[in-house]
Amino acid sequence: MGELFRVAIHHDNDCGYIEYDPDVRQITVVLDDAAKRGEVEAFLRRKHVIRVAKHSLRDFTEATGFPTESLDFLKVVLTSLWEDTGVLVDWSRPIISR
Repeated sequence: MGELFRVAIHHDNDCGYIEYDPDVRQITVVLDDAAKRGEVEAFLRRKHVIRVAKHSLRDFTEATGFPTESLDFLKVVLTSLWEDTGVLVDWSRPIISR
């Protein structure tokens, strides 16, 4: 049984989180702003082609897939969430249960 992964997100003053369950490969977005939540959910449902550094910052390889495929790929995809949706991933902020 895999451990749930949670990472904090925010847009303006709306704080929430993204949760990934590796056992069922399901992503849940918790954000009060319904429009922004919908944008994030749509972003996380689609296939991505991401250039990933391989051995150095000059050596890239393309990774293609859906964020639900693995925790590692989800983390890589989340690095471009801000660029596509304006929602910031707060990698270092702890998640406090509501």
